[in-house]
Amino acid sequence: MMTMAKVFFSPNRCAFGLLLNVSALVLVGLILAAASQAPPASAASFDCRKASSADEHAICSNDELSGLDDAMAAGFREARRQAPAVVKPLSRSLLAERRACGADIDCLKLTMTKAVGAYKSIILGEPVDGDRKDKVYYGSRAGMQVSVVSRSGIDTPRAVIQIEHRREDAVAFCRDYVLKVTDQCIQDELAVDLQNKFTGDCKTGRFTTITGQTYVFFGRNTATDAGIGNDFVVIDPDTNEPLDGSMASGYPVAIDQFKELCPTRVR
Repeated sequence: MMTMAKVFFSPNRCAFGLLLNVSALVLVGLILAAASQAPPASAASFDCRKASSADEHAICSNDELSGLDDAMAAGFREARRQAPAVVKPLSRSLLAERRACGADIDCLKLTMTKAVGAYKSIILGEPVDGDRKDKVYYGSRAGMQVSVVSRSGIDTPRAVIQIEHRREDAVAFCRDYVLKVTDQCIQDELAVDLQNKFTGDCKTGRFTTITGQTYVFFGRNTATDAGIGNDFVVIDPDTNEPLDGSMASGYPVAIDQFKELCPTRVR
């Protein structure tokens, strides 16, 4: 429940597009102004007397976070008015990321600033995920992702993609697969044993995945009756058998990583 004074905005609904654009820009200005100022710490989008989680207590006791929270609330209201179908799942995701920060002030500043930017993008009609980091899946479950740090030698015999398994990746797994973001879930996900890179020889087709398995890419599957259910043939060199295309075999994840390393081989 909103307990403090907020930034209210009622856009002029006349037919002239110029006035609508000016109204949107005015709202964005108000949102960014709220984010940059330091209002009283009690000004938050929820009742600080009922704060229960670590992030809520941190927001209520920090002027800058409280200002960001007000900006988020203003942006949420206008973005929801313009695109409710987009904002509903987005707001859940942003709240989960904020919750995952706990009482970490720096983390809260980062995630809340990201939320203000996301709502601003909706208001201005910009892509919401324009600043999304490059991600690659390491497993078949929702949110099993890592962040790409660098790429080198793509489409050559020495293709290398350096990766990091970041907190934001763990949050994505807990949110999208476990459906509950907790400190324990994040810690467990970050403890998963992963390589810090995956590599490939785009000439021979031999490549090693993020989880350390080695496969050989044999090219497109041209057999109409092979029954292996995939567009390309990927061989397990230890057994000399093709992956059968199922999720359990690891084929979808493996072929996607090979595509990242050697995109011209899979056209």
